[in-house]
Amino acid sequence: MLVGATLRCPGLTLAGFGLLSVASLVLFPQLGLSFFPRTDAGQFVINLKAPSGTRLSVTENEVAKVEDLIRQVVSPQDLGMIVSNIGTTPDFSAIYTTNSAMHTAFIQVSLKEDHKIGSYDYMARVKAKLAQETPELTAYFQSGGLVDAVLNMGMPAPIDVQVDGANMQKSHDAALELSERIRKIPGVADVYTPQDIDYPALRLDIDRTRASELGLDQREVVDNVITRSPPTA
Repeated sequence: MLVGATLRCPGLTLAGFGLLSVASLVLFPQLGLSFFPRTDAGQFVINLKAPSGTRLSVTENEVAKVEDLIRQVVSPQDLGMIVSNIGTTPDFSAIYTTNSAMHTAFIQVSLKEDHKIGSYDYMARVKAKLAQETPELTAYFQSGGLVDAVLNMGMPAPIDVQVDGANMQKSHDAALELSERIRKIPGVADVYTPQDIDYPALRLDIDRTRASELGLDQREVVDNVITRSPPTA
């Protein structure tokens, strides 16, 4: 009897299977797309940029605020360590940092191996609190994971746009315009332009002939301008 009943209702079985297939299509827009599944690296990196012209001491204070904010968001049971790198020195050591000037920094946050909350959840929480309490800072978040680094081919972001040209000012203006357009694209989380060309600077035009008559070269002139104390009133 059971076999007979099964044979008499193949249409109902097919109809039920079809309804389930159609219903499963509703979940399709909610599914993410990626080359590899997202993995919890147990760490994340925050690239920070203060307003251009910010002194190193002020940038250090801003980074200290962000570190305190991270300690408020990340549970003490999950937090491993926080390492910050602030500013840069215009010499050979600059190739080992992603900072471009004194107003830039990056903070590395490491979680303990047995952390209860994932690094991506902490990134979202820190990002929301950072935007609320320190709106003067521009931030870009990275997972710091090996899988993302391989997929990004070593670049800091999945989509890395580089602008090159003979005129630095026009190239920078084009980069800022692209940043604004990319920021308006749905689904874009962070847009970060690390370089600024409006940092305050002193430009010297040295008369080499006159300097040589005085027994000076360009380096000596610059050293004297930098180290000389300002006149007192």
